[in-house]
Order: sequence, then C-alpha cells, then structure tokens
Amino acid sequence: MDAKLVWATWRRILRNDRLIEWASQRYECDTNNETGLTGEELAILLEYASTPAATDTNIGMYRQGLVRNALAALSLVPLTRSLLFRSALDVDAVTATFVLSTGYRDDGPNFWRTAGDFVAHLAKLSEFADPFQQDILDIDAAMVALARRISECPPPVWPDSAAKLFLESSAAGPRSVSDSTRFVASLSAVVVSSRYDLTACLENPDNFEADEKIQASEKHWLIYFPTADPTPEYAELSERTARVFDLLSTPKTACDVSIALGGFPSADIIESLTQLGVVVREDDSRIRD
Repeated sequence: MDAKLVWATWRRILRNDRLIEWASQRYECDTNNETGLTGEELAILLEYASTPAATDTNIGMYRQGLVRNALAALSLVPLTRSLLFRSALDVDAVTATFVLSTGYRDDGPNFWRTAGDFVAHLAKLSEFADPFQQDILDIDAAMVALARRISECPPPVWPDSAAKLFLESSAAGPRSVSDSTRFVASLSAVVVSSRYDLTACLENPDNFEADEKIQASEKHWLIYFPTADPTPEYAELSERTARVFDLLSTPKTACDVSIALGGFPSADIIESLTQLGVVVREDDSRIRD
C-alpha cells in the first residue's frame, strides 16, 4: 500500500465517527461500501478493521492527546485559561468539542496556533458572551496574533534593546524629537482597547473574578514582547497615546503626528514610547539584535 495514502486514510478515519465505527465494528463495509472511500482506501480501512481493539485504542489515544495538547496551549493565554477553568463548564468536554471543531487537526508543537483557535472558539460560546468576558478573550486573541506575527517576522530590534539604545544615546548627548526625525512603532507591540478596566486581570491572570460586575470604562492596552522570550508585557495607555502609537504604524515625524491629532503636540508622547522601546527612530528600526 502507498504510505501517503495510508496516512491520508488514517487521518480521514480519525475525523469521521462513522468510519471509526466501521473500523472498530467492521459492519458490512467490505460487501456494502457506504463509506464513500475508493477501493484502495476501503482496503486500508479493512486492514485497520482487522485489529479493531488496537485501532479503537489508537484512535482514543490520538484524540485524547489532542485534548491534552489544547489544554497545554492554554498556558500561553492565562487570562482565557482562568476564564474557562473558573466557569461552570466541563473543561474536558469543552476542550473535546474544540478539538472536534478543528477536524482533529494536529498542530504539533505549534501551540500558539492552537491557543489562538481555542480563544476564538470560546469567544463564540454563549457562556462567555458577557462584554467583560469578551474583552478578556479579545486581549488574548490580540496577544496571540502578535506572537504569531513576530514568530514569522521577528522585529529588527526588540523593545528592551531599543530602550537600551535610547538610554545610551541619551547619555552620549541629547537626541531630541525633532521635526525631521521619523519614528515607527515596533513590530513586537500592539494596542488593544477594552470596554472594561482589565487591570486586576492582567496583574493576576491566574486568579481573578471573571463574573465580577464592574463599571464600564474604556481602556487602551499596550501589549508587547520585550525580548524573544514568549512572555508579553502589558501597559495601560491614554487614549491619545494609543492613537499616537497607531499613527506610527508607518514612519512619521512628530510634526506629522501632531497634524493628524489636530495640532496637539506629540513629541513628549513619542519620547515616552521610545523610552519604553515600543517606538523607535526609523534608522534604529533597521538595526538587528
């Protein structure tokens, strides 16, 4: 038998409960082909059906392994993990349903993809439809998207290095935010808005009250990865600072930003973001760590 065809057929069996029934109980699939398989695929199915106990065990282990992997991926999104584990839902059942929704896809060590899809799955559940809960899921979704983006395209300079460069250059002499200098936001940072204050959640992601009734209060959060280590940092920004960061998604001078803000001075805001390393001078953005 062709090895690739065997593997493809095995994957098809894993995703189809009816085929699993045929493989583990055999039925009449050898004489009455209702499986929708080709002759070669049916032969492979029958081979698996010849050892039904072993096949059933392997299928169960595979599916359970995906459930364990999905739960492990939640370690990357502790806010979402707490939201799920502190709910009244059966965690294993929810996770099994999520794994089923992916077609029993095996992401291997790509936990970030699994985590992102898990967050998106939970966001669709009615049990997490509360705006406060949606804010929590949104901020995790943005963090995962950022992590996946920088894993595919790492920034030329990480925020910690950029901040160090800023301090060193400042010690050597003033580098003011002049009208001719262009600045750009780091690729390792993103700003997300929420309808509620998530400070308590972000400060203690493993132990917060997800069903606590708090007053709505729009907030803006900077999410960034200071280094290549997969541990994000969070900082609350003012609405104007968040807007400045968004405006710097493409290189601009302080004058350009001020014009976009209706004439409001932006030099101090840009300098504060530069000190944090999440905004860099355009020339510095080409430096490789």
